Amino acid sequence: MKRVASILAGVLLAACGGNVATVTTARYDFGGRAAAGAAVWPAGRMPIAAVDVQASPWLAGPAMHYRLAFAEPLQRQSYAGSRWAAAPAELLEAFLKQRIVFAQKDWSGAGCRLQLVLNELEQRFDAPGSSQVVLEVQALLTPARGPDVLSRRAFLIRQPAPAADARGGAEAARDAVQVFADDIGRWLAEVEREKPAVAERCRT
Repeated sequence: MKRVASILAGVLLAACGGNVATVTTARYDFGGRAAAGAAVWPAGRMPIAAVDVQASPWLAGPAMHYRLAFAEPLQRQSYAGSRWAAAPAELLEAFLKQRIVFAQKDWSGAGCRLQLVLNELEQRFDAPGSSQVVLEVQALLTPARGPDVLSRRAFLIRQPAPAADARGGAEAARDAVQVFADDIGRWLAEVEREKPAVAERCRT
């Protein structure tokens, strides 16, 4: 039993990246929108006037969450010395506005709205030295005004972390939101292709 307890203690320290003994809090965000390999929002695509991101209650604050799925799969934990620079929903909204709304060179101010619910953002450890960031988002495409839902899609993204610590989780989260933005673009292109009436409504 003592051996098992010492192993788990070592894993917890590794997951926290040694931040327990650190006075200074590290604060992370998702970086800029123009990351290497990021697709450019093409001219002529269905216009998006606004992006609104809400979050599940457990993601309301700036805590960076992780889960030791191999040892304590029912426990959501957070890093002691590392935080997001703002609540994840705020970071995601700002990122997507830069990547989608403000990147539309031919945008006239008209367009539909993306209403997103961030259900999950956590670093999940499947083994002591191996983790991935899990990003779950529900997306609704709505007109600029009115309650109609023109299309909806659920997104689940798993991005391997380069290191089993908070910084590795932040880097994986940055890559995950880049993938998510690309997936949003593909989804909207699909809507435009398969539902031309929806695309026309967004342009008027």
